[in-house]
Amino acid sequence: MSNSQMKDIYRLIKKNDIITLYGHINPDCDCYASSLALREIIRDNFKNKKVYALGFGTEKLYDLLTKYDEVSDDVIKQSLAIECDCSEIDRVSEQRIRLAKQIAKIDHHIESKPFIGVKWVDTNAIACAQMIAEFAFHYKLKISKLAANLLYLGICTDSGRFRYAPTNAKTHQIVAKLYDLGINPKPMFDILYQSDENFVKYQALLVSKFERTKHNVIYCFADVNDYTQFNLTYDQISKNVNVIGNIRGCPIWVLFTRSPEGQIRVEFRSNGPCVQLVAKKYGGGGHEHAAGARLENQKDFELCKKIVADLDKLAEGKFE
Repeated sequence: MSNSQMKDIYRLIKKNDIITLYGHINPDCDCYASSLALREIIRDNFKNKKVYALGFGTEKLYDLLTKYDEVSDDVIKQSLAIECDCSEIDRVSEQRIRLAKQIAKIDHHIESKPFIGVKWVDTNAIACAQMIAEFAFHYKLKISKLAANLLYLGICTDSGRFRYAPTNAKTHQIVAKLYDLGINPKPMFDILYQSDENFVKYQALLVSKFERTKHNVIYCFADVNDYTQFNLTYDQISKNVNVIGNIRGCPIWVLFTRSPEGQIRVEFRSNGPCVQLVAKKYGGGGHEHAAGARLENQKDFELCKKIVADLDKLAEGKFE
């Protein structure tokens, strides 16, 4: 952790009366939880400030936890904007962030290009939510039960329920403090880890379709008909890479999912090699062992086959 970077963020929050918070496109639970938890923490500790979290997605958690805000362009223009769990402004879901008078960043991803502005980046944190929790505990800020549940949600999901690196002692110490604040994970798990019948059938299709390269890279191409036949949408099914993951002897797995409009979401995972290197080559980014990319205007999977070839070189130790 960079104490000076965290301090810079704290100073900006204290200085600004209007703050807007943002996350990335197709938010995962850490993205959703980070911005919403930070909103709650700032609101509870700085009563004179107007704080809004803007974004789209993760609707299934709205009734249990909370939802994003709606504000006008004029509000954003007067605000300090903070992007949470997002390495680049181009990947922010609410592009009105560009209207803000100042933009800062709190993130735990490796930067594919330098962020110009005040930032706090800690690639040793398993989740952005862990950083937000650390921030609140460091400055002895009040954390409501809602904020605590959100922080736990982000940490638990981004760590793969505490299985992925860099989950460490600090992660568990923070979670222990969240339990002391009265978190109740079960209702969140009931929503997150239940699937309807069609979704399970789609996942079974992925398992039946995956292939393996010479150097044991697992890959799968999911086209539009693969999920529409089960009455599922692209937004519902484009985060399924771990369905084909953690196969013994296979260090890398990757899922390519094509939307009806021709965008292909690429999800890279690894239990050793740095897949972020390949993701970066194709305009993506992320962590060493968990990364992603988006390919626009793709009529087929020909470019994806080149990515698979690069991943095979990576598994062989010959990717440059």
